[in-house]
Amino acid sequence: MSFPTSYRFRGRHLVLGQDAVYHVVSRTAFGRFSFNDLEKRHFLRLLQKQAGFCGIEVLAYCVMSNHFHLMIKVPEPRPIADDELLHRYRLLYGGKHCPPSSPDPKVLEALLHENGSEGQILRERILSRMHSLAVFMRELKQRFGIWYNHRHNNKGTLWSERFRSTIVEASAEALSTVAAYIDLNPVRAQIVDDPAGYHFSSFGRASGGYPAARRGYETIFRMKKGWEQLLPSYNLILYGKGEAAKGTPGKDFGRIDPEKAARVLEAGGHVSVAEALRMRIRYFSAGTALGSEEFLDALSAKWNAQFGSHRTRNAHRMHGAAWGDLRSYRNLQREPVTRPLLPD
Repeated sequence: MSFPTSYRFRGRHLVLGQDAVYHVVSRTAFGRFSFNDLEKRHFLRLLQKQAGFCGIEVLAYCVMSNHFHLMIKVPEPRPIADDELLHRYRLLYGGKHCPPSSPDPKVLEALLHENGSEGQILRERILSRMHSLAVFMRELKQRFGIWYNHRHNNKGTLWSERFRSTIVEASAEALSTVAAYIDLNPVRAQIVDDPAGYHFSSFGRASGGYPAARRGYETIFRMKKGWEQLLPSYNLILYGKGEAAKGTPGKDFGRIDPEKAARVLEAGGHVSVAEALRMRIRYFSAGTALGSEEFLDALSAKWNAQFGSHRTRNAHRMHGAAWGDLRSYRNLQREPVTRPLLPD
């Protein structure tokens, strides 16, 4: 097993030199519930275009009315041929979407073909925007914010912060658990009883037959064309039961009483992972990194060497549920698993 080199960017730990997976969260300013269904759909269209341009794979997502969650795989930077660069560029700037500050795709194609100094400068400038979590998030939020403000005749910032990110080990256990937490956002917010019924999440879209959304789960479970094969295992995490729900058709999807689960936690007990995922879990947004003990020890060794720190305990058991081999880099003491008073 190989382990990443990492660095800090504005207080966040990011990974360099190899593929890396992040759980990312960003919220609107002042907690405003700003986004209606049309705006959520537009955000998802921009997400697809921006991810395609940056070469980033979106594994899971959920867009709520005042924030969004993404689990994304950022690849190691690699050489990109001009044909691929132009294909990615057209995802953003094809048609009528090219701003005055950027060359038209046809102009860029001619400059790249000539390979003069202007074309080389443009090539390097465009390549510098790819394979980067920071650039991906900045441009996605800027593009949506400009569109949203124009639509509502607003001025000023739409977003309350840059973003929060947590490194996630690329194992089926870690990825599927974080994906389920993302997909259960609308259940915690009491918008739907069944996450398959929410149309602005990866699970809702995958359940509706969207191939791109299904490919994200196939990556998580390391299956090719395996949606039907992976679904029972994933439903066990989401619902606490297998693919076929018991009881009346269309009902009894394994709903968990959050008050009951909260009472168990307050009494010092543990709940199942399916129950815990319907609560707020700070490990997934404030744990710095999630994964196996071996993965976190290797991350910490790199960070100690790079930043001159002397941390010795790196993989902390996660409280509140039977998390298996999952560990958190940070040992969160303040209510790491709590009832969902507000969607997160």
